[in-house]
Amino acid sequence: MRKLVIGVASKAFVRKRTIDIAAGRIKSKDTDPKIWVTSMESVGRLLNADNLSMIDTIREKHPATISDLAKLMKREQSNVSRTLKRMAEFHIVEFDEAHGKKTPIVTWDEISIIPMPLAA
Repeated sequence: MRKLVIGVASKAFVRKRTIDIAAGRIKSKDTDPKIWVTSMESVGRLLNADNLSMIDTIREKHPATISDLAKLMKREQSNVSRTLKRMAEFHIVEFDEAHGKKTPIVTWDEISIIPMPLAA
């Protein structure tokens, strides 16, 4: 397993950092955030109690499909699918796609949230 590192910074900071890395002015480290959000509120929405419960269910029950997860969570499949899609955009969950099925998986066991300067 690995650590999921989320950085919290302004869009301007992330843009400048990305340009500086591309230009070779700074070098990205393995420990640097790979996921960026613009506020702690965004982190809170991504990692709210329902989503953390879903993550725990994926880890503990290993559902084979999104439909199986929806049944375990006692939620509509469309809602679970939408939530998983959003979490996948931020690498909170991933999908193993085989035999026409999407199996949700969690590939990290620790989260670090790193606040960065809000000004660029």
